[in-house]
Amino acid sequence: MENSIKITLRIKGENKTFINDFVSARVFKNALSLNKHFSEGRDLGDVTTFEKMVEFICMAFDHKFTVEDVWDGLSAAQIQTEPVRIFNEALSLGGLAVKTPPEEGGNEPGE
Repeated sequence: MENSIKITLRIKGENKTFINDFVSARVFKNALSLNKHFSEGRDLGDVTTFEKMVEFICMAFDHKFTVEDVWDGLSAAQIQTEPVRIFNEALSLGGLAVKTPPEEGGNEPGE
């Protein structure tokens, strides 16, 4: 499926895969909002940021699962990578790449 996003969660001891083959403009709009949040230099490791990302995931999959399903259904190793992967996929469907804050140290062009 070309224009889709997918996630696998462990729910009640079973791996369940969810696919959204219609990523709405609203999902894209919310991804843009989160992108602004990140480009302002907000920390990806912040609890509030992860909560926003998990809420975004639920919305992106039309609430076919709950916030608790995401927190309980992803491994600790996935909690950093899966939300960012889904976020990036939603943005790329709209033709945009994720903007990350510039690294400190004067490596910007012209410096």
